[in-house]
Amino acid sequence: MLNISIWMSFSHTESWGCTMFLEGVIINISMLITGFYFISKLSKFPLDANISPLRQILIGLCNGLLCFILMKFSIPTFSHTLIDFRHIPLIIAACYIGAIPTMITAIMIAITRLTFDISPATITISTCYIFIGIILSIYSQHSQRSMRYRAIQFSTITIVMICVSYLLITKDLIRTLIFTGLITSYSTVGLLLAFMLLKDLKKQKTDMMAFQDQAQQDFLTRLLNKRMFEQTLRDMLNAEENIVLMLMDIDYFKQVNDKHGHDAGDTVLKEVAEILNTYTEYQQKNYRIGGEEFSAVFTDSPVLSVIRIAEKIRQQIASHPFILPDGKVIHITISIGLSCSKNVAKNSISLFRRADRALYQAKSDGRNKVIYATDDA
Repeated sequence: MLNISIWMSFSHTESWGCTMFLEGVIINISMLITGFYFISKLSKFPLDANISPLRQILIGLCNGLLCFILMKFSIPTFSHTLIDFRHIPLIIAACYIGAIPTMITAIMIAITRLTFDISPATITISTCYIFIGIILSIYSQHSQRSMRYRAIQFSTITIVMICVSYLLITKDLIRTLIFTGLITSYSTVGLLLAFMLLKDLKKQKTDMMAFQDQAQQDFLTRLLNKRMFEQTLRDMLNAEENIVLMLMDIDYFKQVNDKHGHDAGDTVLKEVAEILNTYTEYQQKNYRIGGEEFSAVFTDSPVLSVIRIAEKIRQQIASHPFILPDGKVIHITISIGLSCSKNVAKNSISLFRRADRALYQAKSDGRNKVIYATDDA
């Protein structure tokens, strides 16, 4: 009877331990996924090295806070050994972004670990994470390999260093081997879930950015479209910014389409857009607002300077050889009308109408001209 009671007590204890372990795993995974979801919201762009340094610092701080929360919910295993997912945000920061958030995360792990208790063991663990942060930061700056390779490389470095620190603390090889097996399998599950989530979030953001580009850009020239032109004009005038509006129209463009075909016309439109994009003074924004109609909006720009830019654009287009798909070379001209918000009521319709009248005058006076809408126009 005594043996049966001992066996039943042992079975009950073992079952309770397994339940606690599974609950701990589920809690850690839930917090990890939730944390990464909210961290991804810190930037409207996908998480990568192109994020601004200030945003990287913010992500590093939030990453460190996530690691602290994961430490608070560590999972008890054998011989009072605790494991958690704190190292996974560190690996993710190194894989996706780079040195800044990686180092910040490592420092926060080291500091917050010492808030639990200060002992030789915790000092060893904190020192270990500082070294992990330094190594991953260096590797993240120089590794040009695929994401899968980086994930395997960085997680291997991290787990090896954690296990070495565990061996230094316990000085027990058997316990260290058991701990290595546990943390390796545990980390593999956590990393797979984390990378699956971040891959989906990245695809979602990339698709959203592509849809936004399609909604804002002209499909042929990749300039901003008419809807963005109207919105920008309204926003700038509402903000009482001084703007100069330039309207441009390709002369005799219909003849190009009729004589050489629509492919030739598309080639001309794209090359004109490329020429416009070479002029970016005064925060200039370029738009395609119709078939052969273009516009540019200049913010806080001296009118005389914009007139000089318009002349440069007119001269460059007039002298530019347009090579068509069939190899033929043609030359075209462009007429330009300008107006300034200082000379009109603060609304986009008045500003546009004055520039449009100046453009009409340029067409009427023989084309290939720049006309500025004066007060008398």
